Amino acid sequence: MRAAARAAALGFVALTGAAASCTDEPPADVPVRPAPPSRHDALVTALAGDARAFAFADGDWEEDLGDAPFYGLAWLARRAAAGGLDAEGLARRDAAVAHAKTLLEGSLLDGDVQDKVMAALGMIEYAAASGDRAVVPALDDFVDRLDALTRTLGDYIEAGADRSWALRTYGPTAVTALVALVQAQHALLLGGSRAGERVERVVAIDAKIRERALTDLADVATGRRARGYAFAPGQAGLYDYPNVAMLLLKARLFRLTKREEFRLEARAVYAALQPLKLADAPARYASPYARASLGVETRDVSTLSSQNYLTLGLLLLFEITGDQRFVDEADRMLDGIAAMRGPWCASHVHDPAGCAPACASGQACVARACAEDRCTTGLLHHVIDGRLAVPEDGATFCSGCNLQTLYVAGYRRALAGEPY
Repeated sequence: MRAAARAAALGFVALTGAAASCTDEPPADVPVRPAPPSRHDALVTALAGDARAFAFADGDWEEDLGDAPFYGLAWLARRAAAGGLDAEGLARRDAAVAHAKTLLEGSLLDGDVQDKVMAALGMIEYAAASGDRAVVPALDDFVDRLDALTRTLGDYIEAGADRSWALRTYGPTAVTALVALVQAQHALLLGGSRAGERVERVVAIDAKIRERALTDLADVATGRRARGYAFAPGQAGLYDYPNVAMLLLKARLFRLTKREEFRLEARAVYAALQPLKLADAPARYASPYARASLGVETRDVSTLSSQNYLTLGLLLLFEITGDQRFVDEADRMLDGIAAMRGPWCASHVHDPAGCAPACASGQACVARACAEDRCTTGLLHHVIDGRLAVPEDGATFCSGCNLQTLYVAGYRRALAGEPY
């Protein structure tokens, strides 16, 4: 089931990092002003407890859908820097670092590059939070190889959809923005002698995306129109992920360049997403990409991952503008995310074909070995017409998505000057 569900969770990434480069002082201009106190401590406490029980082997989270090498490692690294990890948590962090390093050192074309990009983002966060510069050479080598591939493809990644689930599911615009965000995160959080060169590349890739994908769009379900970023050139439907990815990229570009155009463009991209809004209190937005992957016709479908990423985008907007409405909307989004808690079992998530002979009744195949089935609660994968995910949907739970929420909630706390 893990393989079948994977395309339904966001594997492209958004990037944050409330801290600055591990070699520089934090910039004095962000956030523009502190956020009000966070009101989601109960959510963070519950999720941190849940995370201890997520299946974890060889540095990887077994119940994730591809995004934990970023969010799991980043959350553990930030918690450790704040003194919030015990010995078990530190051991998981170190194992996740070793796993990410293995992914980075592999060939870009061996497997889905998305997994490696996630690992790079996690390692950037780890290096920034811990000050461990020993991992930077591997990061530099990966980013250089990734950039060489991007240049070869003309700074807009369309080729390879037959091999990449991310390109098929989220589209060339979102994936290309992700690649640019890796360079942006590296420059912002790690600095170094080549930071200026990396910023130039981010600006160039952003310009190419704008040339290829900025257009007039329409929400298929409602007909409402907006000017934003297309899933791919020539496609006029309004999708969330291309525009959320570009919102994140514009916010990072403003941080890196201080060019006002990027702050204005970040606001404009958020405005383009408004036709997808389903509810205000708590706030929730439609996830058009998930209709196909989940096999539903309704407009009212929202994935946990997509809500996490948009919440992160709102926090980055607040960070660079100080506009209260953005952090208020982020808090309402977190209210909606907290309401996605429900029951799930390991047997609903793990692929039984991974074990031979087949596991007995009452068991689940976890990390290629039969174990007693485990049922608990957590934030579920999606909501359809107000109904939480059920096993029959084909995707029920994603540990990486829960780790995303921990990371986003931690970012929200950091904006208020609270411990991560």
